Parts: sequence; structure tokens; C-alpha cells
Amino acid sequence: MSGHSILYLGRGEFAAEYLGELETLPCCTYLTRSTALELPEDASYIVDLVLLEAGPMIAQSGHSLAELIAQLAPYPVIALTQKEHEHRGIAAVRAGAQGYICVDDITVEAQDYAFDHAVKRGRMQSRLSSTDVTVLSILNNINDGVIVVDNAGHVLDINPAARTMLGISPRMLPDPTWEQTFCCIDENGDSYRNSADLPLMRARSGEKFADQIAICRIPEQPDIALSINGQGLYDGNGALIGGVITFRDVTESRRRITELEKLAQFDQLTGLANRILFAEQFTRAIGRSQRKAAPLAALFIGLDRFKSVNDTLGHDTGDALLCQIADRLKGNIRVGDFCGRWGGDEFVVCLEDFGEAANAAAAAQKLLLVLSEKYQIGSSEVYATPSIGIAMYPGSGATAEKLIKAADIAMLEAKKRGGGRFQYYSGALNTKLEQREELEAGLRHALVRSEFILHYQPRIDLASGRLIGLEALLRWQHPRFGLLPPARFLPILESSGLIHSAGEWVIETACRQLAAWQRRFELPDLSIAINLSPQQLMHDRLVDVVSTALADTGLDPGCIELEICDGEMVQKRETEHKTLRALRKLGVRLSLDHFGTRDVSFESIDSGFIDSFVLDQALIADVENNNSHQRIVRAAIAMAQGLDIEVTAEGVETVHQLEFLKSCNCNLAQGFLISRPMQPEKISAILRSEIAGTSLLARGMP
Repeated sequence: MSGHSILYLGRGEFAAEYLGELETLPCCTYLTRSTALELPEDASYIVDLVLLEAGPMIAQSGHSLAELIAQLAPYPVIALTQKEHEHRGIAAVRAGAQGYICVDDITVEAQDYAFDHAVKRGRMQSRLSSTDVTVLSILNNINDGVIVVDNAGHVLDINPAARTMLGISPRMLPDPTWEQTFCCIDENGDSYRNSADLPLMRARSGEKFADQIAICRIPEQPDIALSINGQGLYDGNGALIGGVITFRDVTESRRRITELEKLAQFDQLTGLANRILFAEQFTRAIGRSQRKAAPLAALFIGLDRFKSVNDTLGHDTGDALLCQIADRLKGNIRVGDFCGRWGGDEFVVCLEDFGEAANAAAAAQKLLLVLSEKYQIGSSEVYATPSIGIAMYPGSGATAEKLIKAADIAMLEAKKRGGGRFQYYSGALNTKLEQREELEAGLRHALVRSEFILHYQPRIDLASGRLIGLEALLRWQHPRFGLLPPARFLPILESSGLIHSAGEWVIETACRQLAAWQRRFELPDLSIAINLSPQQLMHDRLVDVVSTALADTGLDPGCIELEICDGEMVQKRETEHKTLRALRKLGVRLSLDHFGTRDVSFESIDSGFIDSFVLDQALIADVENNNSHQRIVRAAIAMAQGLDIEVTAEGVETVHQLEFLKSCNCNLAQGFLISRPMQPEKISAILRSEIAGTSLLARGMP
């Protein structure tokens, strides 16, 4: 700060007590200590700043504070007072002083800044036209906030309304960084990337603007939204010397507008998007689907017999049910998908980028199961089943309106067919869906009608060529479609929850058959492998089923090998981990299926649970000419030998594959070269040949 010439006007005793400290400022020169309340007549005095004692002396002069300050014009005036009389300083500022100081409660640095601030403020006012001075005087007394800044970015004036609005004390003078920090957040809550967009910067650059919405963020206070107008300030010659902004607090009005917008876009009961907002979001999703050539589907969900809930339990219960359904929808769709309430008991879901068309059915099936579970509303248990219509873009429609209408029609068709199901709008997909539904309906009766059968595929010891075990493979003798392999119905078993009862039947049947073969042919070491679904491992009953089967048949547990297809569950999932521990305690063997084509860590293999693994047939299929697969097979077998784990290769179809596996010291093999899966009667014939020393499997094999 450059040096200033300062004139003190006040009582001598006041100066003696307080002004001595002020004189320590090296940048200031005190021209006189006048005890009169007027300027010295000596024209040689050059005054930059007047310090005026705001106290009893003014009252004794017979003049008002405003009159005295007006007499001192055009010199900038700082009122001096004590903290207990701070109101005198505030009154002086309102009367036209540039600022005030409580001399007993201020640091030397703060005094220095206050003096410099007053001088700059006074110099700007001296350059303003009389019209601008009048305008600023008026602005200083209005209810809107007003801030004046010079062309260097120094904030020179903050009117009382602005101080009240922003929670700024009357004595606080903005520091030099204020221009960059005041309202530096835009109406969307983001920081302005360009400083030229800041309100004070725009004003002092001469830009005239109105209704700029910006956020004033003050530590430990709620954000304040301000509507700001601004323009430049010019001297009498038209030169830009600063800027002024006026503003008002629009926080509450914006909050009300936001609430009104929310009411217009969101369902009041459930909080989901209403049909207007959902249709807008869905239209944008269609645009994304077009650009990315990605699949898109609309799901229209209607509740079956919802009216009976309202009629029997009351509308409050019905409303509570709709809210819980909304919560389940939000919690069971993927990130990126979205849902809404279409009205009444109808909901809509948008599925984006879900891969194959069948995956839309998987999503609908998941929602069917989730939404059909029991609802607890107060003391009442309420059940509700949904009907779901699926419309695929663009096959079912090219616009949001047409797609949602198509999904609605499909939902109504699902209701006609009894509800609690989903229905495609597409004819081709509906044909597949109808076949799937027919299979699912048939599966629910397959056990009772004894339509499930087991085929068995032999496994041989590669070192001796002897049959030492079998794999039990489930088949379904469908009354219309004939003998079906697991690939046709296993996914339906898993998605419908029927896998548990079917899996129990497989375990019980395979164990009884193995026990019968062991006793009949005196083959106590003959073993059997049984595949487990991941869902079975999550069910506590699995251990009881295996334990009961062992007890009923008297089998040695070591003859039972249970194949699991997910090696990571051995380490990461506590529920399955507990089940595997219990199975190991029973003494059965555990095997990893599809080894080499699934993500399996060495830690899971060396966990102590795994006795063997089965090399996936995809590795074996092209091992003759795929060097990479050859290396994988060799490495896997070598690793297994080091961990004392037995290795079985499945899918062996050629002599070359068999010879390669022998060269790698693979333990066991199965595949069409050895034998196709067969009914129990044919397996019995093979076992009879085995004990007679004329193995059917060994004929024609090297």
C-alpha cells in the first residue's frame, strides 16, 4: 500500500490514549491533530484520509453526524470509536463515512487495510459522475444487496442489505480474493470454469447483465441462491473504473419451483417417475439405442387382483403395497435402467443394453419372483402377483408411445392367461416363450409323472483302461417333445426354483443305482459323479439330502463325487463355504467342473476342499491342433499332480486326443470315443463285461 496523509479530527485525550498506536503505521503521515471539527485552512495540507472521532465531541458541536461528514467531502472519512460504542461507527457509515474502526479491537494490519480500502473507495467516488453517485446512494439504502468493485477487483462497498443477506458483519472488509470466491458456483452446483463468468468480473469488465443465478457458499451455512444484475461504473469522461452488482436471495423461490417441478414429474405416492417424466426418459433411451445399435425393451407391469386388496384391506394398505412394490422395483433393476409408475397399480421399466433378447425375459422373470414374495404391511401379510408385458425396440414400435402401448397389450395378454407371468409383444419371441412356459408347466409335474430319467456315461482309468466310475446325467422324457437334454430345461429348473426338488431326486436315484451295481457286480470301488447347481449349494437341505442318501444305501462316501462349476465360491461365499465344509465332513469327494474355461484362482484349488477337477471339453475338442490348449492341459495336469488332485478329461472323441491325455499323465477320461451316455440297462451289460475281463469299452481302443 502506498503512503497516505492522514488528518485526525477529535479530542486530544482520545488521541493521546489511542492514536499513538495508529501512528506506528510506517506508511502513514499524520499532518495534524486538530481538536476542531473542521479542516485546517492551510492550503498546503494534502489530505488522503480523515480520521473522525465519532463520540461526545460531535454531539457538543451542534451539528449532526451526517452534516459533519458532508462538510468533510470530498475527503474519505473513517470514523473512530470504541467497541462498546460500535453503533456510533455504524451510524457514521450510514451517514456517508467510508468505514469505521473500533480502536480498541483491531490489529495494525487490519487498520492498514481499512485505511487503504477507504482511500480507494473515496477515489472511485470522486471519479464518478454526480448521477452515478446519486444512484449508488440510493442503492445503498434499498432492500437488494449491492456490491461495488473497482477495476482492479477490490470490493469497495457492500451495502447493509447485502451484509444481512450474506451474514457479513458491519466491520468485515472483503479480502483481495473475494472477487474470485464470491458466487463462484453456478446454478447447477458446479464451479465456474472461466473466471470471466463470475458476477463481479463481468460487472467490472463493463458487461451489463441481468438475472444471473449463482450460488453463494459460506462455510458452516446453507448455500444461498442469488439472482444477480450487474453493470460497469464509469467516470465523468466515460472511462470504465469498476462495476456494481445488485442481487436478491432466491433460495426459497427456487426451492418452491423445484418442488413444483418434482410434483409435475414424480409420482407423489411412490416417488417414482410419473408417466410424463418416464416417457421423456424413455424417448432419450430410444435415441441412445439408435446411436449405439443396442437393444432396448419396455416392461409394463400390472398387478393381478389389486382391487381385492383395496376392497378387503382398505386403500391405506393398498397404497402401502404400491410403495413397497416401487421399492422392490428400484432395488432390483440394474444401474442404468429406470422405472416409473404409469398410474393406479401399473408400473413401467426401461431395460437398456442387455445383450440378447432372451435377457429381457430373464429380467422379467426376476421381477416376477421378487414382486410375488410376501409383503408385510402392519400386521397383515399381503400377497400380490404381477403380470408383465415386454415390448422390444424397434420390432414392437419406433416411439416411446408405441412401445409402451405394445408392452401394455402384452401385459393384458399375460393377465388373460392367468397372470403371474410375462408375455412378449413380438410374435416370434412369444412362440419361444410359449414353448418355455409349456416346458416349465411340464417340469412342475415331471417328478410326479416319473418323466425324469438318468443316463450314465462311463469314465475309464487311462493307465489301465478299466471302467472305474460313471457320471449321472439328467434327461427328461417329455410326452410331446421326446427325450430332452439338460440344456433345454435346466435353465428353467434354476429360474423357477424347481432345481432343488429335481436335484434331490438325482442324488437319491444315482446313489440307489450305484449301490445296486456295487452289490450286483461286486464292485465296491465303483464311483459316481453328480452335478450340482450353484443354487443347490445355497440351500441348507443339500447336506441333509446327501447324508440321507448315504445312510439309506450304505455307500462309502468316497464313491460319491459332487461336481460344482464355480471355483470362486470356495473362497468368497460364506453360505456355500459352510455347505462345502459340511459335505466334506460327510466324506464325499468334491470336484471342479469345466476347469480351464471358468475363472478359477489357485487359492480356491488349494483350499483343501477340492479332490479333483474336470477339464472342459472345449479344451479337449481342438487339442490336436491348438498349441495353446495343449499347454493349458499340460500345465493343469502338472499343477494337479503337485496338489495331489485327480484330473478327468471329458469330451474325448478321437484316438489322438486320448493319446495326448495319456502322454500328459491324465488320470481319467470320458467321451464318445469311450462311450455315449446310456440307460442303466446298457451300463449293466458293460459292467458285466468288465468283471468277465472282456470290457466292451476296451475293444478297439489302444
